[in-house]
Amino acid sequence: MIKPIRIIIQEEPTPKARSRVAFINGKAHSYTPIRTEEAQNLIKVRLMRYRDRMFPKNIPVKLTVVFYRSKSKWLPRKEALPFRRPDLDNLEKLVNDAMIGILLEDDAQITTVHARKRWSDKSEGYITIKLEEDSP
Repeated sequence: MIKPIRIIIQEEPTPKARSRVAFINGKAHSYTPIRTEEAQNLIKVRLMRYRDRMFPKNIPVKLTVVFYRSKSKWLPRKEALPFRRPDLDNLEKLVNDAMIGILLEDDAQITTVHARKRWSDKSEGYITIKLEEDSP
């Protein structure tokens, strides 16, 4: 049994944006938007200290991730949950892609996901991640 990994990343959650296509000299070039690339690299840097605890590729993994977002003062106080954009799956994609090669050999190892968006109880956003070996 592999010991679970618990991580808190003190950064405002950022969604993964779709790749863009630019035409340069008549040729199509695909690229990742800079904001997405920077957010993913920032998460990777924070995860590097756990790289010696990478889950081997033959181990199924359960991912629990909570995205705590800072609440704008313009939003109604009664809004208890962040049901507006960004989409939960796009937030999750960024974290999944950042873990590849650091905590996971491949994100296909993830067999169970528990993901949530919540308002931060602090003045800034953060992300909590828990990875553990999954069982049937």
